[in-house]
Amino acid sequence: MKKLLFIVLLLSSIQLFSQGLNDYQYVIVPTKFNDFKVENEYRLSTITKFNLEKMGFIVFYENTDIPSEITKNRCDILTVNVTKGNKFLFTSLLITFKDCYEKIVHQSEVGKTKEKEFKVAYPIALDEAFQSLFALNYKYNGTKKSIAEPVVEVTLPKTTVPVEKPKASLPPPVSETTDYSNLLFAQPTANGFQLVDSTPKVVFKLFKTDSPTMFIAQKGNQNGVVSLKDGSWLFEYQENEKVVSEKLEIKF
Repeated sequence: MKKLLFIVLLLSSIQLFSQGLNDYQYVIVPTKFNDFKVENEYRLSTITKFNLEKMGFIVFYENTDIPSEITKNRCDILTVNVTKGNKFLFTSLLITFKDCYEKIVHQSEVGKTKEKEFKVAYPIALDEAFQSLFALNYKYNGTKKSIAEPVVEVTLPKTTVPVEKPKASLPPPVSETTDYSNLLFAQPTANGFQLVDSTPKVVFKLFKTDSPTMFIAQKGNQNGVVSLKDGSWLFEYQENEKVVSEKLEIKF
């Protein structure tokens, strides 16, 4: 009976941890973890970002320009850390997620290996630790952690002429001269759109923000923003410490 109760409690704790991660959509990855000496040592930051994106998170390195629509709600973002374990006979790593108050939201199981060469051992141990995270089947549930600002109602005098609320900018129409070989077609998804070419092949994944004319964007391994500026859609991302802007033709 005691053994059965222990198993039930263990499964319940795993479910609670999973629900905690499901409350978050964004994760920041440090370029250098505290337990290591140099940036991206043993490619740990690269591997961490890759695996988190594979899980389904939207991930940013800490030294990149994160869109203000995200950073203004800091408590909607998790920070991940990779720490060394204390296994004497093994090389081991642990993955920890913390919220905006430095409170631990979730920790992975310890990933370990008997491999002695650190260059090989640490990536193996990190991938091993991620296996317990993949097993959670993470899926963002749409929860917002930030505290909403109070809405103040203003009563206008009866003689006041109501001011027309400005309409959100709509995507520009596709003109008759559009080059259809470069045209991307927007297909709705649960969190935004995916942009496909005429192949069809998924080129971009767009994630909604508070603005109808701005999306968080993923193109392969590139992360950036797709936004409407002066009637044109632009994909902007950082490359070699410079902001690169790429014009897109999108049909919504």
